[in-house]
Amino acid sequence: MREWTPVRTIPYHLPWVLGIAIVMAVTGPFGSYETMGLGKRLLYFTIIGVLSWGMVIGCIVALRQIEAFNRRPIVIRMALAGILAAMPMTAAIIVVHDWLVWPTPWRAFPYIFPQTAFLAVVISVLVGLFVERRLHAEADSERARVAEAPAPAFGVEPVAPDFFRRVPPALGRDLLALEMEDHYLRIHTALGSDLILLRLRDALAELGPTHGQQVHRSWWVAGGAIASVERNAGRPVLVLRNGLHVPVSKTFRDQVKQAGWLD
Repeated sequence: MREWTPVRTIPYHLPWVLGIAIVMAVTGPFGSYETMGLGKRLLYFTIIGVLSWGMVIGCIVALRQIEAFNRRPIVIRMALAGILAAMPMTAAIIVVHDWLVWPTPWRAFPYIFPQTAFLAVVISVLVGLFVERRLHAEADSERARVAEAPAPAFGVEPVAPDFFRRVPPALGRDLLALEMEDHYLRIHTALGSDLILLRLRDALAELGPTHGQQVHRSWWVAGGAIASVERNAGRPVLVLRNGLHVPVSKTFRDQVKQAGWLD
């Protein structure tokens, strides 16, 4: 399952962004029906709609570079992105309104911002939920296609799915651990970490049992990744070569001991 990017969202979102702009141009909300003709309203709402969508997408992408942001539930992440996007959106509304309607002083910014923030949060949450659902559907379709693929001919060794094709090239192939975050999977390597849209159980199925061990409901650790073992309130914690601390849950403790990772 692939992560979504601004370019990939264009075919999904631009049609309904333009559709909303057309509806608003025809209906003329916020007093625009009395102050602008149909052509000017269409231009006004198209510019505002496309700019708002672009700013929301940009803020989502920028915030996803922050690890603490990625750990929040998707609705909270999208709402934060919407509030952040509302600031440049408010400025854009003032500029476009000044150009197409009448001069709007910048001191009106505090009065316009709350309405813009509400609109931006709604757009951002819808964008996040729509894209995530769309990509999950794509991933389910891909898994079904693989499952329905014809079996290899007799005597031909089947080729196992290669998890490493999902690892961003910048992270290299020195895999240390996998961490589940909502519907996403954080890949930890010696060079850093990144998120992909994939379930942990699907990643483990692709990796197979020889690459490492699941040590927690949300964690898998690669063989050779452990630098030391610590105790936290009597519970074992694996310290990886990059300094990452990984808890070992009671459910997986016996099999981790069998692997020789714990005394």
